[in-house]
Amino acid sequence: MPPAPFRPLRFPSDFWWGTASAGHQVEGGNLHSNWWAFEQQGLVNDGSRSGRACDYWNRYPEDHSLMRALGLNSLRLGVEWARIEPAEGRVDASALSHYRSLLEDARANGLRVCLTLHHWVLPLWLAERGGWEWGGALGAWEAHVRRVVGAVGDLVDLFVTLNEPMVPVLAGYLAAYHPPCRRAPLAAARVFEALLRAHAIAYRVVHAERPRGPGGTTALVGFASAYQHVEPYHEGGLLRLAEAPIARLVARGSFGAWDRSVLTGRVAAPFGLGRRIPGLAGSADFVGVNYYMRWSAKLALPRFSNVKSAGSACPPGTELTEMGWQVYPPGLFHVLDLVRRNFGKPIWITENGCADSGDEKRRRYLAAHLAQVHRAIAAGCDVRGFLHWTFTDNFEWREGFEKRFGIIAMDPNDPELRRTPKQSAFLLRDVARANALDADAVARHAPGALDPWPLAPGLRIGA
Repeated sequence: MPPAPFRPLRFPSDFWWGTASAGHQVEGGNLHSNWWAFEQQGLVNDGSRSGRACDYWNRYPEDHSLMRALGLNSLRLGVEWARIEPAEGRVDASALSHYRSLLEDARANGLRVCLTLHHWVLPLWLAERGGWEWGGALGAWEAHVRRVVGAVGDLVDLFVTLNEPMVPVLAGYLAAYHPPCRRAPLAAARVFEALLRAHAIAYRVVHAERPRGPGGTTALVGFASAYQHVEPYHEGGLLRLAEAPIARLVARGSFGAWDRSVLTGRVAAPFGLGRRIPGLAGSADFVGVNYYMRWSAKLALPRFSNVKSAGSACPPGTELTEMGWQVYPPGLFHVLDLVRRNFGKPIWITENGCADSGDEKRRRYLAAHLAQVHRAIAAGCDVRGFLHWTFTDNFEWREGFEKRFGIIAMDPNDPELRRTPKQSAFLLRDVARANALDADAVARHAPGALDPWPLAPGLRIGA
């Protein structure tokens, strides 16, 4: 029997529909940063360098106009500290002025703005002093935040203080595949605490420096964390029971430590012993959810030490993206419900997307995850927006240009860097214009995408 058709999945009025990006990945020419230096060492998997990236620094009018044409009403982007302060104490006023012009153009195109103050990348001069371990880092950070807020704060609706703060900790100081590529658990703990302090500082500064923004509204300040839905590998039996505590441990050690710290105001285990950080407790007006995948925790007997997680253990039949990440749309529903229960704050989906060079998987991924956002809203989650990762294919960090997340195709080797909308762009357009996901849009762009997954109660006709 074919799956039951479904009624339109309608979203709240004034819902945010847009895309998300990071400065280093799209602007191009971020010469004075630790990531630029990292790329010059040939450490990017596909051998590429960010170079001109998408040249968003110069081509933002074209991109913003295309966003408007697609019916999008929102944009998440970042500012680059290394561009604003290329040498210690030397502020490039022209860079701040350029960011202001960029944001003014976004608003002129009807785009609400979510601005990320820090998305992993450090000025090279700061990295060479020890990065977040350096004693002067937090003072330099506070000065940087004040500059940015003073220059562009009146154009911003949402401030994200830090993007995925656990990534620099885990990838930079434990797994050692992001700068500074160290395996140093004690340093990881110091950086974790420094990032908590950086978040608390930015939260305080934004509220102190810019109480009013566009239309006289008060800006909301929060963070954006990478959340994974973590569950046991096995579907049942004793092995699932044995794997359940492992799954909980993995979740607590990844995004869970950050959330507990912000909720309590104290540095959470396993990165600290409860040291109190002034101004940290409750320092989130909203929570940004970056969700891409499920993680499976697998206990391989008889060697109980052989524990696999973080996507390395995939149950049979699991669909994967080109990043090797598990596709599991209901995980987004579970993550949103977890954030609701923990924080009780408004939520924005600040990143969600799929690496897919062909775009067909991306369309199914997008439709299925939007259905789970709707399901979460119906269950009481105060979700206010969806920002797809990402707009144009861009420089995907350690993966280089090989992995393509964009709804707009862009070839980095094209001298013109032409932008070509993919069919996924038209799916997002149709959803944004209707403020709903309906059966016709799914049939046109992603047939069958919702069939395997649960929807909000009462939406399957005849079910």
